[in-house]
Amino acid sequence: MSTSVIASYAFMYFVLFLIVPFVTISFVLTCIKFFKKDMSISDGQINIINKPQFCNKQVLNYIHDLNGVSSGKYDVLYGLKMDDLVEVQDNDDLKSVLHNCTIDYVVIDHDSSEIKLVITDEQDLERSSFLQNVFTKFNINHIQIRKDSPCDLTAIRTALAA
Repeated sequence: MSTSVIASYAFMYFVLFLIVPFVTISFVLTCIKFFKKDMSISDGQINIINKPQFCNKQVLNYIHDLNGVSSGKYDVLYGLKMDDLVEVQDNDDLKSVLHNCTIDYVVIDHDSSEIKLVITDEQDLERSSFLQNVFTKFNINHIQIRKDSPCDLTAIRTALAA
């Protein structure tokens, strides 16, 4: 074979396997950059009215009271979604219902990570009975409280002792 044939094959493979993929990748990345939406948020778009807080004073008082009752034996979690507590398989409707249920306070045993007590605010009757059925099924104590009233520490102590 002559040198010109080898050179033309080398040039053809060089173009085919190096230049064409490089140009194609450059084109695709340029298109992605050009058509990608700008997801950054500038500080000018945020209007801060107040300092961000984890929760309001009443919630903080409930958590403080629950921590006082637990005396280090239990951990208190606030504002969990029900689907974080209960795992559902093969039922998307039930998963979405559980995702929409927010549990106000969850008291967990520090050593065994077992849920000892769940405290929710008083809600509509249908939702309350649904939650009560779920907690009964898993043998979890459930207490309902009013948002405006102070927490009943004796009922909480009784539920934790059971």
